This record gives sequence, C-alpha cells and structure tokens, in this order.
Amino acid sequence: MENNNRLLSGVKVVELSTFVAAPICAKALAEWGADVIKVESLGGDPLRFRGIDSKMPIGDDENPNFDLENSYKRTVGLNLKSPKGREIFDKLIADADVFVTNIRTAALVKMGLSYEQLSEKYPGIIFAQILGYGEEGPDKDKPGYDFTGYFARGGILGTLYEKNTSPLVPVQGFGDHQCGMYLAGGICAALYNKLRTGKGEKVTVGLYQAAIYAMGIMITSANYGNSYPVSRKEVRQPLLNTYLTKDNRCLMVAVAEYDKYFTKFVETIGIPEIGNDENYCKLANLGSKNVELIEMISKQIEQKNIDEWLEIFANADLPCEKAYLWEEILEDEQAWANGYLRKVKYPSGNERALPAMPVTFKNAGRPEHKIAPSIGENTDEILLSLGYSEDEIKEMKENKDIQ
Repeated sequence: MENNNRLLSGVKVVELSTFVAAPICAKALAEWGADVIKVESLGGDPLRFRGIDSKMPIGDDENPNFDLENSYKRTVGLNLKSPKGREIFDKLIADADVFVTNIRTAALVKMGLSYEQLSEKYPGIIFAQILGYGEEGPDKDKPGYDFTGYFARGGILGTLYEKNTSPLVPVQGFGDHQCGMYLAGGICAALYNKLRTGKGEKVTVGLYQAAIYAMGIMITSANYGNSYPVSRKEVRQPLLNTYLTKDNRCLMVAVAEYDKYFTKFVETIGIPEIGNDENYCKLANLGSKNVELIEMISKQIEQKNIDEWLEIFANADLPCEKAYLWEEILEDEQAWANGYLRKVKYPSGNERALPAMPVTFKNAGRPEHKIAPSIGENTDEILLSLGYSEDEIKEMKENKDIQ
C-alpha cells in the first residue's frame, strides 16, 4: 500500500470511528499517503446509509456521502466483542503510528483503548480523538454532534441569522469537516515530534472547541458588548453587508476599509453626491445614520441584476460576491480550474462532482480519486498480511468474527 511519492508514505493509521469528523481526518491522512485501515463493525459505519437524508444514493456502486469521508482507505470488518475480532484489532494497532477515533472516552476505557491504556503498551502511538465537549467539565461525557456541539453550543445557530426571523437550518458535516482537518494538522505535528523524539502524543479536538475557535473574533467582541443576531438593515458598517438585486439575488459587499473607499463605492453604485458628505464618509461619524445609508444603498442595488453588479464592482476593483447556490458551485469555472471539485466515475456508470480536500500540494500533487471500499472489502488481504491463513479467515467469517 505504500506510495513513496506521497507526503505521509510509511505512516500506518488505524481508524475506529463513525460518521464524519474523525473519518474525514483519517481520509486526509490517507490522501496524503498514509496507509489508513478503517475498522468497521460487521454492519458498517452508519454513515454508509445516511446519504439518503440528502437525496444521495447509498449503494456500493455509488455512495458519494460515504466516499467524501472515506476514500483512499482500506477497510476491515471486525466484531470487537468476539475474542478473534479483538485479537485481530490488537495486531493491527501494535505497529500503528496513529490511532484515530471518535468513540467517547468512557467506552474506550471499557474496551481497553484509552490513551493511557494504549500508550502504556505502545509509547510511540499517536492517539487522536474527536470529542464533543472536551475532556474536562460537567459535559465531558455528553454525546456531541456538529448540530449540537458545534452549531448550537458553539454560538452559530443562535447568532448568524437575520434578527427577528428563524435560526438557520444546520447542514450535515459543516462543523465535522473543520474538526477533522484541525485534528489532521495536530496529528502531523505529533508525527514530526515522534520523528525527533520517538515519543507518542495524545491529540484531541472538540466540536465545541472548534466552534469557539471559528467564532473567535465575535466571541471576543462579546467582551465589549457586541451581540448578534442583528438585522442587515442596521449593521454598523454598511459596506460589509448583503443587498438584494433586481433579480432577487443576494450580493455580498465586503469593502472593509470604509473611510478609504467610501467615496469610490458610492460613485460606483450611482450616488456620488454623498461621497464627501461628512455625515457618511467617515465611519466614526456615521452613528445612527447607518440605517439611512443602508436604505440608500439598497435602493441603488435593487436597480440592476446580480451579473450587472458583479461586472460593475469588478471594473471598480471593489470586493463583492454573489451568494452562490450549491448547484452553481458545481458549474463554477473557478472551482474546476483550481481542482476544488473533482469528477468521479462510479461503478454505477454515473460521473459526479465531489469536493476535494482543502489543501493543495505543489510538488506532491493529488492522487487519482479512489472510491471508498465496501464493508470488509479489504478484510482478506489485511488478515493475510497479519499471518492468518485462508482457512482461518473462512472460519472467522462463518463465526461472525469478521466481515
């Protein structure tokens, strides 16, 4: 399985996790060249069957929801409650560099797979865990999902929506993907340290922790009385705001340096007469006139379609963007030009567009896409490499020790 052209070639990872956050971490390590063995129950990771929630197929011949988090890996189906299944797992972990999991700590202790238990046997192991709410505090054992630990507890659900309307509807994997990539970065730092010292490490990322970091600027601003939700009709900085166009599309304006570009901005949208008005041209003087200014800008933006404004702002070199829909991203030339999307041909015969990992390496490049394996697809080859015979493998399958 080793690929010497990959950045993490020679690194062995054992993954015991489900759903999204920990699997996307292991997927990143696999794409970067590590040999990742995903250990699944005999029924498989529940994520294999969740694509239907988002109108996606869930068959072995086309399962993009599972593929996003699990391509490039090998998988083995083990019954960890059976002596033989556990024996196989112990052999896998014995020479692993990294163990990735999202199982809660109390359950890991019962299984003999906590950091303390594993590091005592294997002092060089890098133990990497996705948590819900951290290792300490009253909620350390509480189950965590991105809908709850990230969106809700992390201050996103309760703040990022138009004031006096309903909170946004969370979407699957949003917080999970961030957590997984944070954990992958921590693992790489621990691997570098292991090269220097030979010592292992415990690396954890919590969903709640990741949300607090992602919302760090705004959470810090709460120290000074800044609070959300707010109405877009009342934002303090009108040039950092959204406006509706004639064709009812949302235009995001992002002119951060208000005083420097105000005159140019209002000239660009067609109200040059206020360009040097001291009531408007200095943010410090704006005060309650922000509402009045937002209304003036809104009336101007409503006069043209979104594509017209994009061209006008581009010619003026002022930052703005259309609020894209997901289906528009699938057709976006910019995304394809940079490899942010990839075409994947499935055994079903269908060709689909899938997002690529959010890190680009100039020299190492990106490997050809490899779809995620089916449940236990690599069980035989992995067990043969561990020294089991074909007859032993057949017997273990009959006894429901393995898939």
